[in-house]
Amino acid sequence: MIRGTRQKARNLLRDPRISLTVFDTEDPYRSVDIRGTAELIDDPEKSLPRTLSQKYLGEDPPAEPDEVLRVIVRVTPQKVTGFSV
Repeated sequence: MIRGTRQKARNLLRDPRISLTVFDTEDPYRSVDIRGTAELIDDPEKSLPRTLSQKYLGEDPPAEPDEVLRVIVRVTPQKVTGFSV
C-alpha cells in the first residue's frame, strides 16, 4: 500500500495522469514531451536515491530518518512528442 504523504504522491493517487517536458540544456529549441499515467511504488529501502546518487555522485546520499517515506513514480507513456528546430 502506498503511504506517500507528500502532496505530489497524494495528487497522483487521486489522478494518475501525468505529463513532463525534458529540455536539452545545450539547445533550448530541442525538447520532448511525455504524457501518460503514473504508478506509485513504495521504496521502503530508499534504493532509488541510493542508486542515483551512486551513479551521478559516486557516493551514498545523506541518511534520512526511517519515518521519511519514499515512493518511485513509474510513468507509462501514452503519447511522446519531440520538438527540434
